[in-house]
Amino acid sequence: MLPSPAPQGAPAEIALAVVIPAHRQPGLLAEAVASVLAQQDAPPTAAIVVDDGCPFPETSATALRLAAAHPGRVFVLRRRNGGLSAARNTGIEFALAAFPACRGIFFLDADNRLRPPFLARAFAALEAAPPEVGWLYPDIDEIGRTRCYSTGGDFMLLALLSENYCEAGSLVRREVFEAGARFDESLRAGFEDWDFWLQAAALGFAGRHLPASGFLYRRRPESMLAEAERQRPVLLEALRRKHAALLHPRRLLALEAREAPRYALFSPDQAGVRLLLDPAREAVETLSPDAMRERLLAGFEAAEARHVPPVLVFATEATLSLLRTHGVIRGLFRQAEIHLREAEAVALEIEGGTVELALEPQPAGGIGEAPVIFLRSRSLLAGSMPESKSHRLRLTLPQPDVAEIALPGAFRHLEQEAASLDRARRRRTALAPGWRQEFRHPRQGAAERAYALSGLGAMLPCLPEPGRRDFGFILPLFTLGGVERVVLNQARVLRGRGWRVHLFVLGAARATLPQEAHGLFESITLLHGTGETEADWRSPYFAAETAAWGDRPEAADALGLLAGMDVVLNTHSLGAHALMARLRRLGIRTFCGLHLVERTAWGNPLGTPHSALAYEHAYDGITVISEQLRRWCIAQGMPAGKLHLLRNAPAYPTSPERIAGAMTAREARQGGRLRALFLGRLDAQKGLDRLAAVIARTRDKVEWRVAGRPVLDAPPPDLGVPVEPPALGARELDALYAWADVVLLPSRFEGVPLTVLEAQRMGCAVIATDVGAVSEAIEDGTDGFLVPGDMPEAALCAAMAEILLRLDAERPLLHAVGRRAAARLAGADWEAAMRDFLHHLDLILPEPLQ
Repeated sequence: MLPSPAPQGAPAEIALAVVIPAHRQPGLLAEAVASVLAQQDAPPTAAIVVDDGCPFPETSATALRLAAAHPGRVFVLRRRNGGLSAARNTGIEFALAAFPACRGIFFLDADNRLRPPFLARAFAALEAAPPEVGWLYPDIDEIGRTRCYSTGGDFMLLALLSENYCEAGSLVRREVFEAGARFDESLRAGFEDWDFWLQAAALGFAGRHLPASGFLYRRRPESMLAEAERQRPVLLEALRRKHAALLHPRRLLALEAREAPRYALFSPDQAGVRLLLDPAREAVETLSPDAMRERLLAGFEAAEARHVPPVLVFATEATLSLLRTHGVIRGLFRQAEIHLREAEAVALEIEGGTVELALEPQPAGGIGEAPVIFLRSRSLLAGSMPESKSHRLRLTLPQPDVAEIALPGAFRHLEQEAASLDRARRRRTALAPGWRQEFRHPRQGAAERAYALSGLGAMLPCLPEPGRRDFGFILPLFTLGGVERVVLNQARVLRGRGWRVHLFVLGAARATLPQEAHGLFESITLLHGTGETEADWRSPYFAAETAAWGDRPEAADALGLLAGMDVVLNTHSLGAHALMARLRRLGIRTFCGLHLVERTAWGNPLGTPHSALAYEHAYDGITVISEQLRRWCIAQGMPAGKLHLLRNAPAYPTSPERIAGAMTAREARQGGRLRALFLGRLDAQKGLDRLAAVIARTRDKVEWRVAGRPVLDAPPPDLGVPVEPPALGARELDALYAWADVVLLPSRFEGVPLTVLEAQRMGCAVIATDVGAVSEAIEDGTDGFLVPGDMPEAALCAAMAEILLRLDAERPLLHAVGRRAAARLAGADWEAAMRDFLHHLDLILPEPLQ
């Protein structure tokens, strides 16, 4: 039965409009309209039937009869068939124009109905809600089937990005339409309502659940929704492309921090439990222990409606502060998350060292003495933590006294919390909190699902800092060779310009960090053992290695680590090449750093620049350290406009007084043998066999010192003189150079060695093979000496020995060469070397990515 006709209402009084698209459902249309007319205690409401070119004449006849019977309450619009979105938009435009007092529009499909109290409840809730609440969405009670679904809980945009839990039958505030939101008429296959909610969210509005509302939804086995689900991958891709701004990694990170904090920190020396995303920043929320237990239990009971941090962290604030001080806390927390995919808990042991940072897995064992424990939040309900399901990690920090700071006690605190949670659970009812069914995914995984839409793993938990840009250096290892020292100096310049600088080591569990690097990096992340160094030997590029890692699922974790950067510079990481195109699509500026053209054991040129050629298209630019390398890149087909020359400078600062003192002492020294120094990595590239031959030829006339370290813990080579450990600090290096008259570099291939520049600055005469771009640092016979690198081995060694003996005999020549070398290096500094590149970065990225 239709309600009796009501008196005609004036358009100016209409406060709500219900838009009812009608197409091919003439037998159900009257029920839908009748349910609107039967609303109780609702404000003045208009039902707008939009006949979307329905081929059945009954649709038009039914609508017109209803409009005639209820003038001023039922309106009929007829249009050419354009689909559901077009019909709704037609109703929207009519309602906005015809009803100036209309506060909201409800969308009711012709086969659905409303219970009598619905609109009164919805309108009251909309009026009471703050202006940023743009729509109210109901629970879903099915017609024809017995299922009733809940959409309860706080609105979470992060969850809406990966699944639509807001029914099209929602009441939308007028201001949402005035801001420009409309249904996309190109989405005729479905998901047009999901798209609309994402539009509204992008405009700054949020939804709100409307409980106990009385919305009746007719769901049949075959329907538009069923057909849309069959096309879900295609429709999802369309939504992903359209709403790329909502899915930008930085926006997702901010949403995660606000709506779904990833970690809960339990510290026995803190009053409350801190919920946060970024462990180096302030908590988003702090709860009392009792409130946190209630939050955990409520989240476990209704996982689809309430968020619970997926990772619980037990540690003292002193321990956490230690991790923050060394810049490792963010990368460490993310690594622990990855381990928790396979383990119930991760125990972190911390030990002290001198210059080495390391994060290494340990054999299974007890975890009771660990100062930090990461735990899956669901595992806490079990009340115990089987050690067989735990992973152990050992963190080594470059600080000797960490054992006095990172005290054990995390496990004891965990046990106490598990017991308290169990007592709280026993006080709660065993009945489920609601009778409705759930169709949504647990909220705990909302962030991961949203990141996965862009092919990312969870992001590094590092929130942006307003006004500051983030620069990420990527290397396959960090052992304080020449490349690493270049990176340290470039990082120092960037930090001085206001950038936040991050270090990502993809391929090693250890990194060597000198004292001067302390506090330089905003974050340091070591990623090891995921295939990041593997080459795809099935697909070499002109015999050079290409990365096998890009197609592995583990690459998504690395993408997540890097996705928060504004700029990344990959220096020699093979695996990172495979990530660059995807990072670039996210708007991140990608650069590749090249330092030298390596040679194989057979002497042919092949190495990191050759691999980079295969990925050149994925980079916004290439940085090189020499004009020789720049010309090589151009000759290999790289566009000259993509190349940035960043010349090297001495790796560490020193004072003019030290330089002057070293040169004065060298020239004042009377008599005595010539002092020669080799300083560098002890491997084949450095020409150790040549060094041994030169030492043997000159030992009677020359006093030798060799300082360096073999690679991969190999035994020291037999050079005929003792091998000293490498000097790491500025004072130690200055002392070595001040001692030496001559520095010898018999390398087989090089870039522009920092040793050359540092030795020249201290007035040493440098004798080097003319390989790579060494000739750009030495003018033969003027401020150093070059020996052709392609000479026969015996002749090359004889030539170097001859120069040494000549300098021993001609000390004025030695001192003159040293003075000219020092004068050449007097103005060299990293700030000047990077000036053009920094200007380029300011042009392409004047402010952080939004």
